[in-house]
Order: sequence, then C-alpha cells, then structure tokens
Amino acid sequence: MMNGSDIWFSHSSMKPWMSAEVWDTYLRGIEEILGDRIAKLDANDPARRKADTKAGEGAFVINFGEREDSRWVLGKFEKTKIEFEVRHMKTGLDSFGRLCHNSLKFFIPHRMSFGPDAEKLVRLFEFTNQQLGSFFAYADFKDVICSKKPSTPSLDISRELLGVFWLTRFGPAYRSFFGGKLDGVPGLKADSDGGATLRLGETAAQVPATKREEVTEQLGIASFANGGPPKEPGQFALTLQQLSDSVPSTPRG
Repeated sequence: MMNGSDIWFSHSSMKPWMSAEVWDTYLRGIEEILGDRIAKLDANDPARRKADTKAGEGAFVINFGEREDSRWVLGKFEKTKIEFEVRHMKTGLDSFGRLCHNSLKFFIPHRMSFGPDAEKLVRLFEFTNQQLGSFFAYADFKDVICSKKPSTPSLDISRELLGVFWLTRFGPAYRSFFGGKLDGVPGLKADSDGGATLRLGETAAQVPATKREEVTEQLGIASFANGGPPKEPGQFALTLQQLSDSVPSTPRG
C-alpha cells in the first residue's frame, strides 16, 4: 500500500509512443537501472500478465485494439515492488479529434528514497525523459505532489504546470518558454536534447523547506498550480498544439 512518503514520478510527452523497438529498449533499460525485473505487465487492473522483456514486450505495449484510441498498461517490478502506469494515445488524438498527451507514472516505495537507491531513481527519471521525450516531468514525495491545488477542478496542462519538485524536467519547448528565468537556478543541468533537469537536493528529503516555492516564484507562480482563478489555455503555459509543433516530424491524425 502506498503512503505519503512514497515517491511518485510523472512524465508527460507529445512524442509518439508507437514504436515496439523503443519500448523494448526502454523496458530493458529501466530493468538494468533498477537491478530488478518487470514481473507483471498488463493492460488490466490488477496486472496479471507475466512479463519477459528478454523476449521483447514492446509489441504488447503498443497492441491497441481495433477500436481503441488510448491504452493503459500497468507494470510491477519483482523485488522493489515499484509499480508503473503507461497511458498513451494511438494517434495523439482522442475519439473527438482533440490533441492529447502521453503519460507515464511510477509509484515507488519510501525505502528507495534515500541512499544508493536515490541515485537509481535519478537515473530512472533522466533515462525516461531521454527515451520517451518528456516535455514536462517531476518526481517527489506523494504528499508534496498531492498538496498542489490546480486552479481548475482537475489540472489542465495547457493552462498551468503542477509545480516545481525535487526533480523537475523542462523539455526543450519549456526550456525556451522560461528562458532566462531558469538561468542561475542551483541544481539545473542542461539535457542533450535542449531541455533541462532541475534537482533541488540529493534526495527528496534533503530539499530545503522553502526551495520548491522559491524556484516557483522565480519562474512565475502563474505558470503553476496555485489555487488561484482559472487561467486561459496558453496564457501562462504552452498549449498541447504548441508542444506538438515543437516535436520534430510528429505525425498527427
């Protein structure tokens, strides 16, 4: 059972996720990083299907039904008990023809939030962003993440980002969007694709109490969930169309 001191990851991407080869490489890569094997991989809840990445599981991840435009795949690691959830779109559009983003979430037991395991988590976070093209991603304690209050009933990522956390990834489009506001932020590291990753502490527990809020203010609190009045799409954050346009050679529709 997950508790408030567990670590949650969230990755959002406009990049197409319909390559079996990419998923084969990715799933084997995260097993190597964690030193653990994916024991379950399934499209149903709870996950029941035994996984075997050595035999190639990428085709299963992208195995959409004839009438499906979105797909959920749940996974669980054998020893660490880390769970993950993939939600991706077949064409990048929902059944109404609206743009949607792909997402991947990890749910990680608290015991892995410190010591050598914390470095594994950082590597997992960075590898996922590299392989799956996150335009925005974050990692922190569950309680910290759940304390954020969107200005709309549920978070609309075209209006605002959730927040700044222990680990925060700004893809190339958001690196450009925030521009000089990110300059000089301690813990910021440029990524090879033109994005940047912010690490506010060695572990989530070592982030100074006010650091998340200080960086949020530096970047502009209106761009993040703050419980304020509703915001218009594209007013303080990038729209999905802008994010889609920033991905090279992205077929849509």
